Amino acid sequence: MKRKLGAWVSAQTNTVHIDQKLLMHSRAARVGKRLMQASVVLNLLAPVLVICLTAVCTMAQGPSGGTIFGGNDQTLGNGIRELIKWGRNLLFLLGVGGIGWAVFNYMTEKNWAKQAIGGGFCMAFGSIASLVYSFSQGSAVNLDTDLGN
Repeated sequence: MKRKLGAWVSAQTNTVHIDQKLLMHSRAARVGKRLMQASVVLNLLAPVLVICLTAVCTMAQGPSGGTIFGGNDQTLGNGIRELIKWGRNLLFLLGVGGIGWAVFNYMTEKNWAKQAIGGGFCMAFGSIASLVYSFSQGSAVNLDTDLGN
């Protein structure tokens, strides 16, 4: 079995071809070939690693089955709420970054319109998500109609 497995892995890793003259003269080429062969083996073993990791995580709950959320029914809702909050903040910050990138590209006389439009959309969607989140929490958005008077 060991020889068959070794021959199979060898056959899979032999698909990486580099010029032999280059391999003889370049240490970087030899290291690169070995790294590519290691990546081929890792890609071949990835499904097995996922199955093993899933089995370990499933067994970590113990024979009683355990509860995923620790017996608290609010955990899932709180997690989703925090995920939405982080997502809207990230969108808004990505918008600020996109606008900054557009300004930099404008100053260096490069194409800048796509970055500005994308940044504006991210800021707008983040702001709308923030507004919807505020409404879902029961908070009203105060609009100052007397302009500070």
